[in-house]
Parts: sequence; C-alpha cells; structure tokens
Amino acid sequence: MLRGKCKYCGAKFHIHHLVVEIVSPLIFIALFWKYGTDILLFVKYSMLFFFLIPIFFIDLYERLILDKLTIPMAIIGLGFALIPNMDISILNSLITSVVILFVMLFIAWLFEKIKKVDGMGGGDIKLLAAMATFLGAISISFIVLFASIFAVLTAVTIPKVREQGVPYGPFLAIATFFWLLFGNHFLEWYLGLILR
Repeated sequence: MLRGKCKYCGAKFHIHHLVVEIVSPLIFIALFWKYGTDILLFVKYSMLFFFLIPIFFIDLYERLILDKLTIPMAIIGLGFALIPNMDISILNSLITSVVILFVMLFIAWLFEKIKKVDGMGGGDIKLLAAMATFLGAISISFIVLFASIFAVLTAVTIPKVREQGVPYGPFLAIATFFWLLFGNHFLEWYLGLILR
C-alpha cells in the first residue's frame, strides 16, 4: 500500500527490509520443524537467530559486527548452558568460547604481523566466541569450516565480492542455519566414514 516508501517522510525502504520480513519467519519455522519436540532447544536456537539475523544484514551492508549484539548473545548462550541437561554443558560452552577467542586473536595478530593487513576483524572474533557459547566445540568447528568454504567459493565465483572483500559474519550465519538443521546427519556420515 505504501509502495515501498515511509508513510511519514516518503523515503524508500531498502530491499533487505522485505527480505528480513520474509526470511525471518521461515528460519523460525525451520527451527520449529527440527526442534519443536524439545521446546527449550527451539527457544535456545531461536534466540541465537534473533541475533544472527541482524548481524547477517549489518555485516553484509556495513561491514560491522556490533558489541551490543555479540556480548548479550554470549551472556544468553552461557545462561542456556547453565540449564541442567541442556545439549551443551556450561564447561563446553565456556571453555570453547574462551579458547576460540584467544586462538582467533592470536591468528589475527599473526596474520597482521606477516601480511601487514587485517585478516579478520575483532567483530568476527567476538561473534565466533559468542556463537560458541550456544554451539559448543564440535558444532562451532564444523561451522567455521563450512563458513570458510562458502566464503571462498563466493569470492572465487563472484568477482565483485572478491574485489570488495568478503564479510565473514553472513557466512557464519548461513553455515549455522544449515548445521542446526542437518549437522547431525553430516556427523553420522562423517563418523561412519572415519570409523569404517
């Protein structure tokens, strides 16, 4: 009815506003399809995507991952880990988060010393540490792997992305979504492959 414009000032809305409105409910429906029988897990991973959805678009358009999103995410992730019989224990959540934070800081520092350019922004590092509080050691390891593969393939196939640089946050969000839906199937296949 408003033809994509603000009712008050007439400014045009960017297309990503429409995309958010369409994609967000689809994500939560998919999570309910996967975790609906365990309402606590559904709430937990829905909360994770309450943060990852805005992070996806802010990093995509502004190349920023804000502390006002990652710090509350980490706190809430640790809070879920404190609940008895949760899928990720508090030790797994806390230790994985701290290890990722320091390892990634070291890698970023080393890359900067060798290449004289930033290899990974501080926002990406904080995001990974915050995600680890929800996901634990095994899941976050595979998510980082898949996000990196997605990012490299995108940079290789789309010249414009390669020239401008690849924001890592959106790929982490995409990899997390697919991992939460299909990660258990991949793990079964992977373990069957290496234990054969």
